[in-house]
Amino acid sequence: MTVFVAISRVLAGDAFAATVQAVVDAPDDPQALYNLGYELIEQGLAGAAATVLQRANYLAPQTEAIVTELSAALERDLRYEAARDVLLAAPELLTRSFICRYLLAFSSLMSGDLATARSVGRVLHPRSDDDGTMAQRIVQMLDRCDALEGVLPLDERDLRGWHLALTGGVLLHRSPYGLDEGMNGRYAFLQDSYERCVAGTRLVAAALAACGITLRRVFGLPDRDSLILARAAAHLLNLPFEEWPAQGSTAPGLIVAYDLGASEDEVLLSLHDKRPQQVLWAHASCWTRDQWFAADFTTYLYQKQQSPWGARLQAGPEQGTTVTVPADAARAEEIAARVASAVPERDDMADDEELAAFLQAVLEQASATMMALRQDGEREHQWAGSPVPSSRFS
Repeated sequence: MTVFVAISRVLAGDAFAATVQAVVDAPDDPQALYNLGYELIEQGLAGAAATVLQRANYLAPQTEAIVTELSAALERDLRYEAARDVLLAAPELLTRSFICRYLLAFSSLMSGDLATARSVGRVLHPRSDDDGTMAQRIVQMLDRCDALEGVLPLDERDLRGWHLALTGGVLLHRSPYGLDEGMNGRYAFLQDSYERCVAGTRLVAAALAACGITLRRVFGLPDRDSLILARAAAHLLNLPFEEWPAQGSTAPGLIVAYDLGASEDEVLLSLHDKRPQQVLWAHASCWTRDQWFAADFTTYLYQKQQSPWGARLQAGPEQGTTVTVPADAARAEEIAARVASAVPERDDMADDEELAAFLQAVLEQASATMMALRQDGEREHQWAGSPVPSSRFS
């Protein structure tokens, strides 16, 4: 901690360094440890925060603020099972604290412990409107898990199943790279391609057909990446293209986002409520960060990626080196035309048969779980991680 004081002053300023110094001066003071843990979370250092807050929890067990902040740090570090265990070790708090009961139900769901989630999540006893909203979120996830029981395995390899259970959205593609070596269907680093965009469009078209959804137009969100993909999709699907209005629209259609994580807050607000005969498709979605909400259909999950027309890495002139190729400065319409004319390899994202089997099983027995088929209500939050683990960059 003494060394960290000097480092933190350079990286985060005097105020943060003073918070670290308080722990140096009083290493057994739970409040000083709590304050530092809180600030470490704010700095995006959830793993370090969990270490500090675990020490505080050891010194002052059953303290609500410390337990909930430790749970939050572990969740942000995608250590949901550890967060569950911390909460289970605080039975007194679970008896009197709604937020601790909620966090236990949530971390149990996110770690795949449905027995604990069900035992706690159905008896949360909310005491305010805000509590009620949080409790309803848990109930909705449990309802989807119940509906999918016997339909999907919902085990630690069922990436599509858990994506649907937690968000109501359908994951169209699982990465074949490292599938059995720790990735479990997610991408770590990906340089997207025109061909993958075309393959993703074909997958969402097949999913829409399987669901009996007929489209009338394609909307493109206002960011450049989404406009390029939406124009290409409109061409491939033989549908008229329209830009998504700033205030949103009630008109039926396929709303195309290249990556919802790149959308402005104003745009996300216009998409938050589900409207009749509107379907939201996100081509790419980061799985290590929380998203405002999940798309009805998502092509794939990644940790880090580069778009086909953005700045990209390629092999350098000397062996073992790389160079950065500048972003394509051509007009969005021109790039979209190039995308639409790309021809994917047969094995590029060729899990259409697997997707068809997944959709058939869900539609036959649990169609109410699918957000794409709903005509109203709020879209579901997409949380980082899930009960399916994946290797990732630290």
